[in-house]
Amino acid sequence: MNALGLRRAGGRGRHAARRAAPLATLPALVLHTVRTQTRGVLIWGAALGLYSAALVASFTTFSGNAEQMNQLLEAYPEGMLEAFGITNLADVENYMNSQVFMLAPLALAFFPILAAAGTIAGAEERGTIDVLLGNPVPRWQLVAGSFVSVAISLLGILAIVGFLTQITALLMDVDLPLGSTAAAVLNMWPLCILFGALAMLCSAVFHRRALAIAVPAFLLFAMYLLDTLGRVSEDLEDLQPFSAFYYYGSAIEHGIDWTDFWGLALVALALVLLAVLAFRRRDIYT
Repeated sequence: MNALGLRRAGGRGRHAARRAAPLATLPALVLHTVRTQTRGVLIWGAALGLYSAALVASFTTFSGNAEQMNQLLEAYPEGMLEAFGITNLADVENYMNSQVFMLAPLALAFFPILAAAGTIAGAEERGTIDVLLGNPVPRWQLVAGSFVSVAISLLGILAIVGFLTQITALLMDVDLPLGSTAAAVLNMWPLCILFGALAMLCSAVFHRRALAIAVPAFLLFAMYLLDTLGRVSEDLEDLQPFSAFYYYGSAIEHGIDWTDFWGLALVALALVLLAVLAFRRRDIYT
């Protein structure tokens, strides 16, 4: 048995296995990788979910003094309120957006970044890349299968976050519609997976996992800062469309903008295709 749980075959059997690879090995690779990421999914989901749940619980405290809180907000600069999307703290959707869902993608994006960076460059540094490629798995499947598994695991994290958020709202008698919660957590998926796809491309191009993490992490913070400053500065407003966060919006308040949702997902897919091409052409360090 090999690393993916597939039987080795000799002679003609090996060639038959390689011909069957597009149909047989990709699901096995995805399933194997998702299983190995289960622990990370639970940890990330619990951490972000409990944070979101705590903010839902805290809303009951602020909602009782909503008028005083909004009067206090009038003392803050208007630009700062716009930067963080704060309009009315008495509204639970706006409260959760400004306190949780505007910041959560900045942290959650590191899950796909770290996972994708370890796919190729990380395996090279660990000296296990030759074991992976020794299986009847084409290089494109290693990239595509790893990306699909990360995308599935990310959905698992979001499901945990949504569940903990909604169950807390029910227990604390907070009027947070299920549809709003579902839209808020699902809307983070294409944005986070975009930076995971960028990490996958960097992992396929560079031979160092640190670079495959540093490049998308830098762009993550740079784009977040560009979008935030673009809301308060007219000089930077024209540069906002160059930030992925510009297309993120506030799904918990206004629902998911499906054009932007699938637009970000298509950009992520294009980056993965570039990763496949880059990985097929470069040498492997073992």
